[in-house]
Amino acid sequence: MEEEVNNVIVLNLGCGGSKRSDEIGIDIQKTQATDVVCNLDACPLPFADNSVDVIRSNHCFEHISDLVGLINEVHRMLKPDGVLEVTVPHVSNIDFWRDPTHKTAFTFRTFDYFVRGLKPVSYTDAEFEYLEKEMRFGKGLRGKVGKLLFKLSPRRYEKYHTWKYPCYELHVKLKALK
Repeated sequence: MEEEVNNVIVLNLGCGGSKRSDEIGIDIQKTQATDVVCNLDACPLPFADNSVDVIRSNHCFEHISDLVGLINEVHRMLKPDGVLEVTVPHVSNIDFWRDPTHKTAFTFRTFDYFVRGLKPVSYTDAEFEYLEKEMRFGKGLRGKVGKLLFKLSPRRYEKYHTWKYPCYELHVKLKALK
């Protein structure tokens, strides 16, 4: 099922109970926002190669057992220069560990494994380029301290300070390279 709005196809992976009006909602459970019921761990997804302009996902990728497999599917479905926009809880977010359905933890550098020129190890041929990469901290004192420490050194922040000054979430926007 592919629906075009202004000739732009936008998917929302793991939409849950909400989506934007321009999005095709995809979720494992049928809700008022779900247009396609689909298990994101079961590939292939029901969309043609190079057919999607934008894929968004908000707090869904942490529920996936095979992140590399899903990234491969996303890359396959995206048109050249298509955009993947993902928000996930940071590994230091206590809510990540509280939810027993969370399977994949994310750090500031997790998506580097899919970015051309940054891959520490190549697990896939799918390649992206960063358009945005942001750590989002809480508004309280610990969030402000964490944000400051992160700005000084992302690596040192995650290695030494992330548990004392936790980050709420990681947001990335990636462009598919084909």
